[in-house]
Amino acid sequence: MDSEQQAQRVVVVTGAASGVGFATAEMFRDAGEIVFGLDRAATVPEGVTYVECDVSSKAAVDAAIEVCGQRGRIDVLANVAGIVQFGRVEQISEAELDRVLAVNLKGPFLLIQAALPLLEVGPGCIVNVASVAGRVPQPYAAAYGASKGGLVQLTKNLALELASRRIRVNAVCPGTIDTPMVAQVAATYPADLDPKVSERLLMQFPGTISPQEVAESIRYLSSPQARFVTGEVLAIDGFMS
Repeated sequence: MDSEQQAQRVVVVTGAASGVGFATAEMFRDAGEIVFGLDRAATVPEGVTYVECDVSSKAAVDAAIEVCGQRGRIDVLANVAGIVQFGRVEQISEAELDRVLAVNLKGPFLLIQAALPLLEVGPGCIVNVASVAGRVPQPYAAAYGASKGGLVQLTKNLALELASRRIRVNAVCPGTIDTPMVAQVAATYPADLDPKVSERLLMQFPGTISPQEVAESIRYLSSPQARFVTGEVLAIDGFMS
């Protein structure tokens, strides 16, 4: 293996077919890394190896990681795949609750379990994409906030547990991101939203966060420059707390 091949890292990005996942896969690709994009849809960036995967299924996750592990290691696991769900707590169905928890919390858990032997080789690092809703209370986000809050705590727990194996685990918590998914879900907020409640949804800085900005934070947390950063939860939310 030549020096260029040795310098290339193996990066696994979930949710790589759209939004932050697409931007993250694209960014690592442009940096010269070997990138595997996991998603149910095949619309990952050109030059990224697509691996079909439903992150809520252990069988699908195990099969996908087996494909990604063909080079014998994983240097970066970016758990980006997620779904948004808002609505009054009494209106959330059992199926909706199960789906949100399965994708947003169970998914990263399964990915980390499956990838752990390959992450130890490097050793590698893990970056989980949570949400501002996982850090501070958000109205009409009971299921979503619970899933992202669980992901924040999972990040901290594993940072401590895996420290002796030199695997770093961090998370990013974005506020409102400029993606079609967020725009679609925003339309589901109750029509009679209390103005005092709506203030809790606004960033102090105007505008929205681009997927590329979140991707850059993932790149930093997975870089050699962050080799002593673990167990951190990076807020990218224009001070919504």
